[in-house]
Amino acid sequence: MSKTNSKMPLRTRFARNLRACRVRQGISQEHLAAVAGFSRTFVSDVEREIRNCSIDNIERLANALKLDVSVLFKPVAEDADLPEVLPKGPRRNRTGG
Repeated sequence: MSKTNSKMPLRTRFARNLRACRVRQGISQEHLAAVAGFSRTFVSDVEREIRNCSIDNIERLANALKLDVSVLFKPVAEDADLPEVLPKGPRRNRTGG
């Protein structure tokens, strides 16, 4: 049985929820970044807890996901696995074909 961890740092909670919501909606980091007006590396860094996010940027990410900001701060289960990563899209043939 999963227990929620109310002592989980907010940055961790936010990062896990951001990724989970993005993946559940089938949205890539690139697409989320484009809709929110960020670079893909910014979204990746936030999801990996490397970069801190301002309140304004949290709101932009929530709006891009069409979510209330509070959803991104809900407690998550201690043993909750992060969603699987989305498969990469088709790659262009670099040889021009």
